[in-house]
Amino acid sequence: MRPSILHLAALAICCLASTHLRAENTKPNIVFILTDDHRWDGLTSAGNEQIRTPNLDKLCQAGTRFENAFVTLAICSPSRAACLTGRYGSRNGVTAVGHASLKKGEPTFARALKEAGYATGVAGKWHLGNSPRDCGFDFASTCWSNGTWYNREFMIDGKKQVMPGFVDDVAVEQSLRFLDQAAEANKPFALWLCTQVPHMDHKHTWPAKQEYKDQYIVGSMPLAATWNDDLEGKPKYLAMSRSRTQALSYGYDDPENIRKHTRDYYASVQQMDAAVGKFLDELERRGLRESTWIILMGDNGWMLGEHGFTSKVLAYEESMRVPMAVVGPGQQPQVRSELVLNIDLTAMIYELAGLEVPRSLHGRSVLPIVQGKTISDWRTSFLYEAPTPQLGSKPLWAVRDARWKYIETDLGNGQVFRELYDLNSDAIEANNVANESRHDDRISQMERQLKAYLKRVVQSD
Repeated sequence: MRPSILHLAALAICCLASTHLRAENTKPNIVFILTDDHRWDGLTSAGNEQIRTPNLDKLCQAGTRFENAFVTLAICSPSRAACLTGRYGSRNGVTAVGHASLKKGEPTFARALKEAGYATGVAGKWHLGNSPRDCGFDFASTCWSNGTWYNREFMIDGKKQVMPGFVDDVAVEQSLRFLDQAAEANKPFALWLCTQVPHMDHKHTWPAKQEYKDQYIVGSMPLAATWNDDLEGKPKYLAMSRSRTQALSYGYDDPENIRKHTRDYYASVQQMDAAVGKFLDELERRGLRESTWIILMGDNGWMLGEHGFTSKVLAYEESMRVPMAVVGPGQQPQVRSELVLNIDLTAMIYELAGLEVPRSLHGRSVLPIVQGKTISDWRTSFLYEAPTPQLGSKPLWAVRDARWKYIETDLGNGQVFRELYDLNSDAIEANNVANESRHDDRISQMERQLKAYLKRVVQSD
């Protein structure tokens, strides 16, 4: 039967309405992939030829990879809070891991984008006292903190469910479900995809599938030059801190055990990479890559025997330095060396969505850098803060520039321990030169810089 004229007219009207809606939907989609405990060198594209990360490498090679990216506090909850708010933890209220919550009324990029007409969703690990909905996410399929990697309990649409399979595969499946809902609503979407891996599981192991472990030879794994560090020149408490005692419980007094752990870590990163790859492939299959900005970042690094340590928080490179990349429509591949921070991505998200960047943000949008521009007044140093004792640390602050790193640790009773490292000649931070008189002027300069940074953060509201 041939369609009637009325039927054809109705169909034409529907098509025109659909086209009109798509025309209005001109804001770009945004996907923010946040990996967990992911070292800056946990990518082949970062120069690590032993690890296998084909999907993340493909992403990095398609856009801008930042080789000097850092977090403002290297531990789960504070890093997530900083990403959401674009502000230091000492101002947004989260400087401790666990159920710490953002201050009441603290703005988030998710809430701002939701109000601007975006479909907002989060999938994967959640580690803040605030609920996803409180933070501006309409869609939430999350697992709390860290636990088993397989058959993990998720909170999906407000209901607890044990989800079969690998935790990051589940996060990807739920992310795709969110994309379906955003498409049905005909809205641009902002997705925060948070992997749990390569964070250890609840038993402090990396239970990667054997197929990934088999791709690495234990004896070929790298060993940190400082694995048996006597900690000369570092705060004495570190010899008995959790970073050292936990490492010893893993057997880090034997290089073979460090290499085994490194093998497990690399295999875990590769298994996470495979899960993220499924999402990226599906984004491509749906024809969404050309309208989507993709951000990749680690929430913090992870020490694999450096200075005889495990874990994070401390202001050493393997703890605070992370992988970061931004890929957008029509972008040319590049590697940039500017000092960039997790809080800069927040500012960029506002800018991508066409929103005014709040003046209260401590970060600065990296979009001009991604667009290939040279910014003459870009930061030449930054503040790192860990004011709340975490995982056995004492309160500490640091200033890092392109060459030098200055660390102050509050030992209590008015005692401050100072560290100064020349990263040009001592990239592994083995030799603290703070007590060498030839560096007195530099110490004074960086002390003043630290105080100025702290004052600026405190007065930022």
